[in-house]
Amino acid sequence: MPVYKIKKVKSSNGTSQERIFVKTIIELSGKQYEAELSLTDRKDMKYPMLIGRKYLEGRYLVDVSLQYQHLEIEKA
Repeated sequence: MPVYKIKKVKSSNGTSQERIFVKTIIELSGKQYEAELSLTDRKDMKYPMLIGRKYLEGRYLVDVSLQYQHLEIEKA
């Protein structure tokens, strides 16, 4: 996959690192969206992939008390 951009990102532990980003299609709740994905090694982490709150904003509402649920936000 071609490199879309390289950008400095601050991780959750506060350290900055340059990360490679690619553009691809992701599927959420049966719908496809174009997304920029940062490539980083998450093999020792609980979740293999994270989806940012800014990306979900206006598309989905996240309720952290639920798991494996999906409902779309109705657009006016």
